[in-house]
Amino acid sequence: MPDRRRGPRKEPHSGLLTAAHGGTVFLDEVGDLAPEAQVMLLRSLAEGEIRPVGAIRASRADVRMIAATHRDLARWMREERFREDLYYRLRRVVLTVPSLRERAEDLPLLVEHFRRRVNAHHHLAIEGVTPGALRRLTAYRWPGNVRELEAKLKEAMILKARGWLRPEDFTHGDVTGRTGVVAGQGESGELGHGLSGRQQVALKLTRTHGTVTHSQLAAACQISGELARQELEALARLGLLRRTGQGRGTRYLGSGT
Repeated sequence: MPDRRRGPRKEPHSGLLTAAHGGTVFLDEVGDLAPEAQVMLLRSLAEGEIRPVGAIRASRADVRMIAATHRDLARWMREERFREDLYYRLRRVVLTVPSLRERAEDLPLLVEHFRRRVNAHHHLAIEGVTPGALRRLTAYRWPGNVRELEAKLKEAMILKARGWLRPEDFTHGDVTGRTGVVAGQGESGELGHGLSGRQQVALKLTRTHGTVTHSQLAAACQISGELARQELEALARLGLLRRTGQGRGTRYLGSGT
């Protein structure tokens, strides 16, 4: 008779690396791994062995690993936020995908791809994007890259439902299509820079409060602190803001302050 005191017998679970033995594992956003997870991944890559939680013995796992990240891992390694040994263990063949703003020629193809997919999934009847609307999309910097393009296009399509998407259908959110416009300078484009809506919000906060921080911009635009930091650093590189302080004390002042 079975020993009822032991309860029901649990079936063993194999981890992802064990299940992928002889195949390929794709690690998305590997730069965001916690330090503890980095150690475990390094051990698996270095020794070719894995030990599931609760297991007594390690087992072999022959796995090809592909990792992707939007982080600058070389910089994170220098700042000791990413393990140096893991960085060089992963760095075998490197493929760099340029940001969307660096390959504007791909935007029409991506727009058409997403248009077809969103139409089919949501039963819409959007026929296309007018040349004027396409110019507005091309003028935007796309800090969120392809995922942001898909989200903006999907939002405009759902609101429109049918017909052609025109420039005015993209006036919501950050896709303003206005390049070189900073409050107080008119629309002549004197600076020659295309500012995103978030960057314009950052400049407005600076004019109102004298300074702006990552957390203030993140709260105002409802974005992550990391994305807010990138927007502020971009403004600093353009000479529109000046950075002061370090770490949590980092603040950005107007260039004339």
